[in-house]
Amino acid sequence: MSAGFALARTHVTIGEVRTTEPHQAVPIEGLVTGYRPWLDGVRAVAVLMVAAQHTLGVIPVDLGFVGVGLFFALSGYLITSLLLDERDVRGAVSLSRFYLRRAARLIPALVLVVVVCDALFVILGDYTPLRGSLFALTYSANYVEVFKGDWLPAYGPTWTLAVEEHFYIVWPLALLWVVRRWGIRTALRATLVVCVCALAWRGALAAMHFRISLIEIGSLERADALLYGCAAAIAVRLGWRPHQWMLWAGIAGVATLPVVFHNETYLAAVFAQAALGLAGAAVVVGLDYAPSQWLRRCLSVPALVTIGVLSYSIYLWHGPLMRAAGDAGFSGRGWRAVAVLVSIAAAAASHRYVEAPIRSWARRRSNAPTPGTPTDKIAPANESVALT
Repeated sequence: MSAGFALARTHVTIGEVRTTEPHQAVPIEGLVTGYRPWLDGVRAVAVLMVAAQHTLGVIPVDLGFVGVGLFFALSGYLITSLLLDERDVRGAVSLSRFYLRRAARLIPALVLVVVVCDALFVILGDYTPLRGSLFALTYSANYVEVFKGDWLPAYGPTWTLAVEEHFYIVWPLALLWVVRRWGIRTALRATLVVCVCALAWRGALAAMHFRISLIEIGSLERADALLYGCAAAIAVRLGWRPHQWMLWAGIAGVATLPVVFHNETYLAAVFAQAALGLAGAAVVVGLDYAPSQWLRRCLSVPALVTIGVLSYSIYLWHGPLMRAAGDAGFSGRGWRAVAVLVSIAAAAASHRYVEAPIRSWARRRSNAPTPGTPTDKIAPANESVALT
């Protein structure tokens, strides 16, 4: 037992990972769980940065780089928190239920965007994006972008979905296996080692002059972008707490990195990814455990929280709608800004009529009692802090 967190050995059963001493885990005192509106505020800042970058086009700072980095850090932090909290509360992690929740969170919105926007492209006589939509649906857009970048008009931003989906497939299995075999402390050490290995691997690819796009958006090459957030989530469950200076250092890093590394160079591809991953993780874990209360309040403003809740769908809609606006003869920054506003409206409709009902169904399925699990031990899956 370490820092109040149970380190009971686990074994794998069909569809779940279960401890050999179920329901004996004791939560760490002061652990922050449940819904936190300021994290939706972080999502809002991230998606608005990406949308601003695509609206403005080429500008001296790379806002999209920072927005995606924040999304990745937050995703790693939250997905690891959800897995370890379920293990703590239930004494088991049901992988089948985990993947059901992920699918309900991610797939319906993506399918809706592809169906609606592909129909719109056909009406407008633009058939080029149709092929790209297939790569978006199969979560292969990042590698298609690397080797055939002109195959993804309108759906280029879906490379980030591919990186995250590959992460969702591998990380829960790897995390729970390491925790089962060697405990949560070893899981933290292994996570940090993989972060260093990812940095070294990018450096090796750069030294061999591989495609810079592979270094920037490959799933393996960007693994540490998510894993620094994962490491932070593990560390706080071992009793570590960040100091507030770490939060402000993270914010400073997020603010300065797009200025310092605004050019596409091997140096930026290798080191800026790691720096942004560390900065993003510091911001997220700092907001939870070493907060500035006024900063929390600013990020919890209702309008910002609403954008954060809709951020995944906004991210999906804005690229295709900008392309469609251009096809219809409405080009330029002003019309791209209008497309972003339309994306927000489309995301709100998608969330209410498609995503929320499907997620509610998945939540009911995932919260159904399993044999041997006392009903008073079951906590609702925290889909309100689900990933982008």
